[in-house]
Amino acid sequence: MKILLYGSTGMLGSDCLEVFKEEFDVVAPTHKEVDIIKWDSVIENLQKNRPDVIVNCAGFTSVDECENEDLDFMINKVNVEGPRNMAQGSARFESKMVHISSDYVFNGKKMPPQPYFEDDPPDPICKYGRTKAESEAAIRDNAPDYIIIRTGWLYGLRGKNFVKSIIKQAVKNRRKTLTVVEDQIGSPTWTYSLAKQIKLMIKSDANGTYHVTSEGYCTRLEFAQFIIDKLNLKVKLKPCKLSEYPQKARRPLNCILENRLLKQHDLNIMPDWKEDLDLFLEKYGDLLIKEAKEKRKKKK
Repeated sequence: MKILLYGSTGMLGSDCLEVFKEEFDVVAPTHKEVDIIKWDSVIENLQKNRPDVIVNCAGFTSVDECENEDLDFMINKVNVEGPRNMAQGSARFESKMVHISSDYVFNGKKMPPQPYFEDDPPDPICKYGRTKAESEAAIRDNAPDYIIIRTGWLYGLRGKNFVKSIIKQAVKNRRKTLTVVEDQIGSPTWTYSLAKQIKLMIKSDANGTYHVTSEGYCTRLEFAQFIIDKLNLKVKLKPCKLSEYPQKARRPLNCILENRLLKQHDLNIMPDWKEDLDLFLEKYGDLLIKEAKEKRKKKK
């Protein structure tokens, strides 16, 4: 099976590249080779490669930067028009389209621990969430055969994420206090496990909109405390409310997604969040601490 993977240098894309290569023939063009916001560029690449499946891990994911009005045009191009180009191309060349979306398409007002299901109506409360909801519509309207994957609270070895941020702050502020949100709830999800789940979904010829996160849930504060305890980092955590935390974009309080369709189709292989985070920190914790210390020295 031939896979055309966009966004292969990002946090999720790099893990998808590693996992997919085990069984698939993977083509992973760089941004210079294919500009996803240009229709001609996408179509020419599809015509050249004729993939069985297009996987889109590309996107503008900085939630706060999405609130910058000066970036509206560019963000809409990358997060909405790019996926639309791919979806239209997938129809033209009869490829399956796999697109990554977000828990931020929901408003987060459900009372925890009630999760969001695949058929709950999107109601985003920030610009990033709106672009992801619009990208979903672009896929559904243009791709005859598609998988939309909503996920959230991703962490991995590459890119910016919550795990790396906590480690970086802990190294920077040794024996001091870090302020962490205590009332936002979700499911920390390792991109490597997500990549393995996507591979299974492709092999099983799944179709439609799926929620894919680790099993279980926690608060941001509990997430951070797990990292601090596992790596024996010498900092204390101070809880605060999401409404008190200084951020440009509004964020949903309840980010719990239920992998209902995966379970109904007997496809769910996502582990418990604690189990996966423990394994990730066991493998990469020392490396991430070392990287954070080196960056701190360079800044000095």
